[in-house]
Amino acid sequence: MTRQTLQRGRERFEIYCAPCHSPLGDGDGLVARRGFPHPPSYHDERLRRAPDRHFYDVMSEGYGVMASYADRVAPSDRWAIVAYIRALQLSQHAPVAALPPGAREHLEQATAEGRP
Repeated sequence: MTRQTLQRGRERFEIYCAPCHSPLGDGDGLVARRGFPHPPSYHDERLRRAPDRHFYDVMSEGYGVMASYADRVAPSDRWAIVAYIRALQLSQHAPVAALPPGAREHLEQATAEGRP
């Protein structure tokens, strides 16, 4: 995993995935808000436990109302998107103990003061 891979995954995610899945990956994208069925949130426990291959296969073959993106997204970019999805998941579910001390103190202070 490299920073370049995550940056590429983010770029491709924002183009191909965020319109339905939203920039946060919570399934509340602009397309869904305009009446298209909401996709599942990447933050659901089921998808947090899903193997990486699941996301790759869904992009490759489609799933439910989602069409295949195999003709639009290269295999290496699909894997980069998978890496970015994992980063999104971690961003919402990282254990506080895994944060660096400065970030942990900032979070604890903000929580004590009632700030987000």
